Amino acid sequence: MKKTITIFFSFLFTLSLSAQINPIKISKELDKAEKNKIIRSGDESLPHLMVNPNPHTFAAPNGKNTATEEIIGYTTYDLQTNSSVQNRIVVHADGTISAAWTGSSEMNAAWADRGTGYNYFDGSAWGAVIPPPGPFTVRLEDSRVGWPSLLAFGNGGESAMTHSTQNNNINNANRSSIGNGPWGDSYVSEDYLIWNRSAVGGIDENTIHMVALTEPTGGTWTGTLYNGLNGALLYFRSQDAGNTWDIEMMQLPEMDTAYFVGFSADRYAIAAKGETVALAYFNGWGDSFILKSTDNGDSWTKTIFVDFPVDRYVADSGIDIDADGTPDSLFTTDGSGAILIDNNDMVHVTYGNMRVLDADLSDGQSSFFPGTNGLMYWNENMGASTTGGTWIGPSLWDHDNGLIIGASEDMDGSGALELSINGGGNYGSGLSTMPNMGVDASGVVWVSYSTVVEGITNGDQDFRHIFVTKSTDGGTTWSASVDVTPQDGFNGMLECVYGSMSPMVDDKIKIVYQQDFEPGNTLGADADFVDYNAIVYLEVDTVGLFDNTTTSIIETDNINSIKDNRIFDILGREWKKDFADLPKGIYIINGKKILKNK
Repeated sequence: MKKTITIFFSFLFTLSLSAQINPIKISKELDKAEKNKIIRSGDESLPHLMVNPNPHTFAAPNGKNTATEEIIGYTTYDLQTNSSVQNRIVVHADGTISAAWTGSSEMNAAWADRGTGYNYFDGSAWGAVIPPPGPFTVRLEDSRVGWPSLLAFGNGGESAMTHSTQNNNINNANRSSIGNGPWGDSYVSEDYLIWNRSAVGGIDENTIHMVALTEPTGGTWTGTLYNGLNGALLYFRSQDAGNTWDIEMMQLPEMDTAYFVGFSADRYAIAAKGETVALAYFNGWGDSFILKSTDNGDSWTKTIFVDFPVDRYVADSGIDIDADGTPDSLFTTDGSGAILIDNNDMVHVTYGNMRVLDADLSDGQSSFFPGTNGLMYWNENMGASTTGGTWIGPSLWDHDNGLIIGASEDMDGSGALELSINGGGNYGSGLSTMPNMGVDASGVVWVSYSTVVEGITNGDQDFRHIFVTKSTDGGTTWSASVDVTPQDGFNGMLECVYGSMSPMVDDKIKIVYQQDFEPGNTLGADADFVDYNAIVYLEVDTVGLFDNTTTSIIETDNINSIKDNRIFDILGREWKKDFADLPKGIYIINGKKILKNK
């Protein structure tokens, strides 16, 4: 049976966003700041994490009436991204499926064999899977690589774009026939670039749009500034499936030192559909934006969806916009987001919510709050974020743009989010993160995300599961979220993260994700011991998935019967502001729903 929940408490989180409400209670221990998140390129050796193989064994996943799972691979390298999840699944027109991940079989924390793990569904079965202790799937490449973006082309071929820590370049593992034949390697640039994101577009579906980051400088990084940027996000284009590249090392409009000091690993996502291509950047201490092209990458238009109040912010500069003598805390993104181009070529984005603070102006760092809750959503119809934002408390600023569509929920209805002393595994994110998006033929937008689940704990940390929500009206309203990885056979105690959803949804949602027995990962702040991680293919029936669940529109008789001009939002919260001063959203006045879009 599937697990159903209500979304009402999803919107009551640590500190309220854009609403005068009583926030859900959370312990002081969880509402704490942490210093800069750990960023990995994947060439680090961590010998202190070497252990004997963990005795965990993976049983066959549970079959559900709405969802089925199958393990399609294993890896001991458990960092699939620093922030946003890449495209790791391609569903082909004939019903076959390709899937990829960063994989390794080694237990020595150097992972010298690291590379792209791959499996293929031929329409009836996935390829053979070697269980622990392995060795597991042999990498596609002839060098040590990571972070694959999986692509399929109109010419019948496929490729996995990665960065090679051995050769210091972007590697293109490719073959001419999907699911068959040997893989070969080529490189995109002789320059050392890391953390690529790639997508396929063009009229003939043979255009690769790729972005990748130059190596930063400072700390453990040994790169140099690129046109003044400490980490430049550069654009590449090939119109012949990677054989040649007609655009290389291009800085897209307004991604220069006039607006930014640099860009960070994996805080971006790219999507393409025909001649339309869109890039989203999910900033922490700067503007978050999309760049969109409708001519296959020849020209671009920028739209800011989170207008951060300070440009070119540098740690220890300090922010006190309201001049009250207290450092301001600000809501922004957690860096983990997704982008979708729908059937009408409109761009949608979703991302994890995050609160940041720079209170110590002498340590060269800033802080984030991993207990921040909420999954955010924005689309082009909502318009650009406006300068100014909203003050929702003393020294507490919000950008006031977009919707909250999911969160870590008060599962037991106690009125408080009761988590373990350490909360969930530390991925440098908020409680609800790692989203992915898809759209079906009817225009329904589907979003998956990984969130900490109240009540499922090992006593020290809480586990994350993958939830799904949908919008049937172009993103205006959203359904309740459903846990599609309840893992009842393990009492829920499996960590389900890094979900990559096929952007094409039919009668099923198709997701590839990573699963293991311990919250967090080896290379992050948790520094867990090296262990086996399963790569799982998840298939969820869309029909009946949301039966017996409530929608985010709560039309109670009480609210609908009030006829005294009071203003309520879709969650039943009363607003005390004039209508003209309210943020964009849906409101109920005198029993009628009214959309405010300006």
